[in-house]
Amino acid sequence: MKLTSITLNNMFSYHGTNSILFNNISCIIGANGYGKTSILNSIKLCLGQSKIDIDSVLNNNAEEKKCWVNLDFDEFNIKRTWNFTSKFEESLSVILKDGEKYEDDEAEHFIQNKIPEFLIDFLFYDGEIGNNLLLLSNIKLKSIFDYIFDLDLLVNTQKDSQAVSKRLLEKNNDDSTKELLVLENQRLDILDLISNQKEELIEKEKEFKIQKMNLQKSNTQIRNKSKKVNKLHEELDKTKAILDEKASKLKEIILWQMPLLLNKRIFNGIQDRTSSALKIEDESLFSNKFHKFIQEINSPLEENKILELFKSTMINNSPKIQLSMSNNDFKKLIEEMKDLKLITVQIEEKIKIAQDSIMEQEMMRSLVESRDLQEEELNVLDKYIQELKDKIESNTIKSKEINKTLTQAFKENQHKYAFIKGYEELQIISKVSARVYNKRLEKELSIFNEKLKENTSRFLKQYDHISNIFINDNHNIIITDKKEEKLSTKLLSAGQKQILNFLIVKTILDFKNFASFVMVDTPFGRLSNKNKELLLNSCYLSFENLILLLTDSEYDFVKTQNLNYKTYQIKRNDLGSNIEEIT
Repeated sequence: MKLTSITLNNMFSYHGTNSILFNNISCIIGANGYGKTSILNSIKLCLGQSKIDIDSVLNNNAEEKKCWVNLDFDEFNIKRTWNFTSKFEESLSVILKDGEKYEDDEAEHFIQNKIPEFLIDFLFYDGEIGNNLLLLSNIKLKSIFDYIFDLDLLVNTQKDSQAVSKRLLEKNNDDSTKELLVLENQRLDILDLISNQKEELIEKEKEFKIQKMNLQKSNTQIRNKSKKVNKLHEELDKTKAILDEKASKLKEIILWQMPLLLNKRIFNGIQDRTSSALKIEDESLFSNKFHKFIQEINSPLEENKILELFKSTMINNSPKIQLSMSNNDFKKLIEEMKDLKLITVQIEEKIKIAQDSIMEQEMMRSLVESRDLQEEELNVLDKYIQELKDKIESNTIKSKEINKTLTQAFKENQHKYAFIKGYEELQIISKVSARVYNKRLEKELSIFNEKLKENTSRFLKQYDHISNIFINDNHNIIITDKKEEKLSTKLLSAGQKQILNFLIVKTILDFKNFASFVMVDTPFGRLSNKNKELLLNSCYLSFENLILLLTDSEYDFVKTQNLNYKTYQIKRNDLGSNIEEIT
């Protein structure tokens, strides 16, 4: 929704009919006292704001004792007329673009829904005396945000329930009734407490499940870290076993066959023989000498096994030597053992790195510490959940006991205590309204503050001492520094307050899909050029439609900016003010 034009007829200082057609940016220039504020006040009067004295509305030189304001929006048209001819009369009409028409009370209701009264002073803003949201009381801010978040119905429901409850109590205030009401209030408080505890229990049980899953993830991470080292050890053991097997095979041949396998000349020479290489004359003497030889070489093989190998090679009835493997197989065995030895060294190095790495140790320590903390928190939470269940059970028993007493009293004198049932229902309505209000407020504040953060980001980037601005759940506007400590608005300059004020207004308009335009009288005041540029670029130009009511000096500043705008000049003669477009 945007304002497209305004027509004034004999309003305040304006004589006759004066019209302004608004562009995306419109500048209306006039000296002090020429009627800039009169345009603002005319619009406010037309929209139903009652702060302005009606007696001063009509131009002193008007030819007829009647004046009116016509506001043309892109969605509807508003016209309000004041007739001072005989008796004072005021009329109002709203015409929609489809031709539907509302008059007087219906028209007033339509305007209030479209442009709430609290927004009028911000959409049509007087830069010298205008309201600033940052300076409003908490009560006023609560009223504004309750309306913005559509919480006013819940607030009124709560207030009305409490008011009717109070009247019921005033009509029934004898001693016996007071005693029962004390019990009833206790019961209602307990029921309310049980309800809150059950809600908390649901949230805590959800939290417990999440923490339990996180703990399982931590344990899995720790196990996976250990698995890495264990897997390397398994790989090392497997490689060593293969290497040992091949080493045993090598040991079996190393004493007698290896020289023959490595030296073909010796091997061929033995092969060419016609009989055994040796002949044993004295078996006993040979065995004795061979035993001493085995002791000297400290062979890993058993003596009988070595003797058998020796005889098979050197004392053989056949001239041919039967080797355990071929020369190629022997060389292949040696190469395989070298490769296995290299793999063993590499795995051992990986294990060493995995176990000795400072980063790995820190990571593992961090994981273990985190896991231990999670276990501790989970145990505390589990204990708290059990305590919560015990409290719910205990409070339920208390509530039932009080209910028995109240039921007995009600049976004894049903007529007298019938109002207690109504009182109970009103109290429940009040408390449910309060609970729903708090939940809705939390949700709406989250959305609103996200929009506010987006709208203020450009402004906040320019300052080191201002970090964030948001609305808290007590409806206070909070400004914080880099350390997230609250800043007093006294530390902000006038320009900063004005910018933040309009950025909050812009967020309100965005949030409610209200109008996205603003009209400002004396928009820059006595601000420095730097603050003027900041206010213009960070704030005013964020609106789709901008209407500026400027003094000559303010207009001089606007001309220095690279903007496209429509310009009007307010002029003055003996009859009053009039408005002319400057080409």
